[in-house]
Amino acid sequence: MKKTIALGLFLLILGGNALWAAARAPQDVVQDTSARMVDALRKNRTALDRDPGRLYELVHQIVLPNFDFELMSRWVLGRAWQQATPEQRRRFTEEFRTLLVRTYAKALLEYSDEEIRVLPQPAMADGNETTVRTEVKPKTGQPIPINYSMHLGNDVWRVYDVTVEGVSLVTNYRSTFASQIRNNGLDALIADLRQRNSTLGER
Repeated sequence: MKKTIALGLFLLILGGNALWAAARAPQDVVQDTSARMVDALRKNRTALDRDPGRLYELVHQIVLPNFDFELMSRWVLGRAWQQATPEQRRRFTEEFRTLLVRTYAKALLEYSDEEIRVLPQPAMADGNETTVRTEVKPKTGQPIPINYSMHLGNDVWRVYDVTVEGVSLVTNYRSTFASQIRNNGLDALIADLRQRNSTLGER
């Protein structure tokens, strides 16, 4: 549960205006936006508890421009992506994005003022990829390390993987989905994701 809550928190925190993000170092985007979003959570706690759907809307507005869900989907499916039709790719990406948004938005409702730190970053070399290291310190227990793999495309930094306590989101889903595809095929996986998303959407 700690991993889910922490990951959900940062899926929201990493949001921000895409053009604004492009003009800043990735770690500055995380640091500055986290303060704004945590403040918004505190101010809107009662309303969000009463209507979690408002949080879904907030996630869609803030998070989506900062995550490269197509690249994440391509890596998660691996060889199956290469064999998929354009329509299958579109449907999988849509359902996978919805799964992440709904799962972690609901977990975000459990945030209770844990301390958030963006750790010192090594000097960035010229290039289009970097990793932003962060940690969440719960009220009890050890800090939870969360790393964000980001790439620069069209002058915008976007996240393509999240690693929580050494466990990669992309790798974790890739293993699970590969087994489902081997057993039942890609269309069955997409249908399963659609069903899960429908269940997560119930309030």
